[in-house]
Formats: sequence, structure tokens, C-alpha cells
Amino acid sequence: MFSLMANCCNWLKRWRQPARKVTLVMVGLDNAGKTATVRGIQGESPEDVAPTVGFSKVDLKQGKFEVTIFDLGGGKRIRGIWKNYYSESYGVVFVVDSSDVQRIQETRETMAEVLRHPRIAGKPVLVLANKQDRDGALAEADIIENLSLEKLVNENKCLCQIEPCSAVLGYGKKGDKSIKNGLNWLLNNIAKDYEAISERVQKDTAEQRVQEEQEKKARQERVRRIREERDRQEKEEAEREGRTLQEEETDDDAIPSPFQPIGNVINENEERLKNTQRGGQEGAANDAGEGGQEEEEEEEEGERQTPESGAASASVDQTKKKTGKLRLKRKHKVDPLRTDETAAPESSKPPPLPVGWATPKMSRLPKLEPLGDRSRSEFFGKPLPPVANRQQRPNSDTHDVIS
Repeated sequence: MFSLMANCCNWLKRWRQPARKVTLVMVGLDNAGKTATVRGIQGESPEDVAPTVGFSKVDLKQGKFEVTIFDLGGGKRIRGIWKNYYSESYGVVFVVDSSDVQRIQETRETMAEVLRHPRIAGKPVLVLANKQDRDGALAEADIIENLSLEKLVNENKCLCQIEPCSAVLGYGKKGDKSIKNGLNWLLNNIAKDYEAISERVQKDTAEQRVQEEQEKKARQERVRRIREERDRQEKEEAEREGRTLQEEETDDDAIPSPFQPIGNVINENEERLKNTQRGGQEGAANDAGEGGQEEEEEEEEGERQTPESGAASASVDQTKKKTGKLRLKRKHKVDPLRTDETAAPESSKPPPLPVGWATPKMSRLPKLEPLGDRSRSEFFGKPLPPVANRQQRPNSDTHDVIS
């Protein structure tokens, strides 16, 4: 009874525990089947998978764990970035192509390099012997022997489990059970020592950030020295040639950053559009004000004229008024007038149709003549004469003739 109560309490304690976040790195040579394995675990089809360039991140829920898997590319040029993800990993999934016997030596060297890294040594490792469905695939014992797996695990003090599998046989609930069993084994071993591994992960992550900052400062210092050396050489060459060198001082703070939030860019564009609209309205108002002032000036000039000069300047006033009215009308859109008075009036008769393949001339066809009675057959309207039947001998040349 007491043991039953204790088990119930432990079960309730585990049920109330929050989900643990675990990060795993999946590594291996190129074309080993890493991406297909991740898709099968995620519940997607592992077929038609493209090679991974760089890495891909997959988040999934596995029991009480929130698992993040980094699928790292296996090409020779990409393997250099693996070490950047070792500090965050709680465990390693190493995928082996068991059907590629020619690259088994390269696989062993790569696995040894991974397990000997100080941020991987001591963490649990799951080895998936993939592509067991192909002919000539190595068995579990052969892979252990060819990879010297037992020696590597003992040297680096890593818990290890190997699972022969095939990632393309199914996915989701119908996937290979060996992959699920291996993943459960890895998560259970991480859960047994979760606190210690989490503390180590935090420590390694902090050390890596400090190291990255130092490398960044060293890189900036190296760039600064190169620039100073280049400026010094340019000054020496200028002094040697007797010319003055114009120093261009660039202030980094004065240069605006090209990367801005999209909200700021939208606000700037809206303000710019409002300013242009406001400027257009002000310009139209100024034009209207100038037109009104001109009309007032013309009216004042007309009032100032004396009766003596009225007759003399009558024609000039009329021309001014006409030009003023025409200038006001020019602001509106008007239809152009025909200035050519000598243009010929349009004829009501439509132009003749063009002659071509579509509209042949009737004169090209020959003239048909009516047929007379001469073309009729002599037997038209008359009964046919009877046929004379004669006895024929076999192989004779006689034929039926009309009498």
C-alpha cells in the first residue's frame, strides 16, 4: 500500500513538471540521409529531399520534451560550422550511410573528430546506421568494427547506442521503429542527467559568446591596422610625388543605416506624399492669386484712361482682354482646332476595298457559257437495248455485246 502511494506521488510529480527544452545536433557525411530522417521524425514524407546547404532547424514535441534539432549539412566545406552548434547541444545524432562502404574510412575520421571535441565529449551519442534496405549494407557488428566505435566511446566517455534503420520506409506513425527507439533512448539518458547537462550547456554557451566577442575585436583591430598601413603608404607616395593628398574623414555615426524598420519607411513615404500634395495645392492657389491680380490691374488701367485716349486705345484694350481670356482658358483642356482651311471636305463615298487573296476581282474568273443540247448523251430519255446472251466457252475471247 505504501509503495503504491509512493508511485502515485512520483507520477503526479512528473506529470506536473514543465516540458524540458532539449537541443540536438544531427551530423554525418553528405548523402547519409540526415534530412530524410528528420522529416520522418517530424511526420513528413522523406522522399525528394534536396541536399542541405548550411543548416535547417526543426522544432517538435516528443513526450515531455520540446526538442530542437539542428540538421547540419555534411559537405566538406560546411563541416567547419559544426563546432558553432556544439555548445548548445544536449546530445548528438550521427547518421551513417551503411551502404556506402567506400566512404567508411572518411566516416570514421569525421566521427572521431566530433566525439573528441571538448564540448561534445561526455554527452550521449545516438548512431543511426541508415539505408539498411539497400543491397550490400553493412550490419550492426560490421559498422561497430569499421568505425572503431567502442574505442572512441571509451576514450571520450560518451554513452552510445547504435540503431540500424531505413529512413525512407515510412514516416510519422508508420516510420521505422528503430529511429523512434533510438530517439527515446537519447532523450531518456539526457533526462537522467538533465541538470548537469543544462549547467554545462549554459557554461559552454557563455564561453563561446566571449570567444566570439574576442574574435570580433581582434578582426576589427586587424582591419584598423591594415587601413592605417594603407593610409601611411598613400601619404608616402604623395610626398614622394610632390602632390597633396586629400584626406576624407568618414563619420560612421553620420552615415544612415540602410537597414530600417518597414514602419519608418512607410511613414517617411506618407509624409513625403503629403508634402508634395500640399505644395501642389499652394502652387494652384498662387496661380489663381496671380490671375486675380492681373485682372484687377487691367481694370484699374481701364479706369485711369481719359476720354481723350479712349478712342485711341480701344483696340489695345480689346486685344488685352482677349489675351487675358485666352490665358485663363489655357489652364483647361480644350480640343485642338483645325487650322488648315484649305483641307478638302471628306467624301461620303467609302474607299475601294483592297484587291488580294481575300477579295479577288470578278474579272479574273472566266466567263461561263450556257450548255446546249449538244452535250447530252444519245441515250438520254431512251430505253436501253437488250443484251444478247451467247453461250461462252471456257477460256474463250467472246464477250457479251449489245445487238
